[in-house]
Amino acid sequence: MIKLSTIRNLLPQVYILFLLSLSPSEAAEEKRILIYNAASTSETIAEISKEWEKINNIKVSASSASSSSLAKQIINGAPANIYISASWLWIEELKKNNVIVANTIKPLFENKLVLIANKDSNIEDIGVISNNLKLKIIFEKYLNNRRISIADPTHVPAGIYTQQALLKLNLWNNLNRNNMAWGGDVRRTLKFVALGNSPIGIVYFTDALAERNVKIIGTFDTSLHKPIQYWVAGVEKFHTLKSKDFLNFLNNEFSKNIYTKHGFKKIENK
Repeated sequence: MIKLSTIRNLLPQVYILFLLSLSPSEAAEEKRILIYNAASTSETIAEISKEWEKINNIKVSASSASSSSLAKQIINGAPANIYISASWLWIEELKKNNVIVANTIKPLFENKLVLIANKDSNIEDIGVISNNLKLKIIFEKYLNNRRISIADPTHVPAGIYTQQALLKLNLWNNLNRNNMAWGGDVRRTLKFVALGNSPIGIVYFTDALAERNVKIIGTFDTSLHKPIQYWVAGVEKFHTLKSKDFLNFLNNEFSKNIYTKHGFKKIENK
């Protein structure tokens, strides 16, 4: 069998013809790994990818957006090797469409919801939010002709968790499109507050840590919403040996330490 390194040394035209002869998964493995990851994992996956690249000398590219948008792109044939979701719902949707490898599905880490304000805001920290007493006062005071920033609750995981929490607190029905600004993903939601366009917002804890222009003014009790767990899976059509290696790397101690560094809570896979 001719080695790839030998073929690379042939005329460029010959090597191009060789690449064209490969299946999509073989070509993907030869060139790079493409990860579709939830927007809230951007810095984490970038740091892990950089280390993996040094070890394997293969480029890792990442496309970060809402889990829902990325899942829909994968269903439509986007050439991602690996998918990381902020919600089990979209892993389930990909399973139904038979586009991910079942035995690669694993939980990676957990997150939590926080209430944020601009770093220069005079809103005081209200601590753990388990009832609506203090939050209701903040809503009444700061949402008069202004909007709370949340991720789109119709499909973005952060927005879905936010809606669950506010429903349990009996505050959701007090909100409408006139006093809510919906972000297409959690990072856009974060920016609304960071730039001062919204007086308050609800995002993941890790997003608030990543943005120096916001401060955390409350943390939602985890009993108010379903567990915020992030899941990873290999994409069936582009599942390569190198993407398998990367999936394993996501579960080693180096990666787990990166998760905690960025504020996520580790999940120990059995």
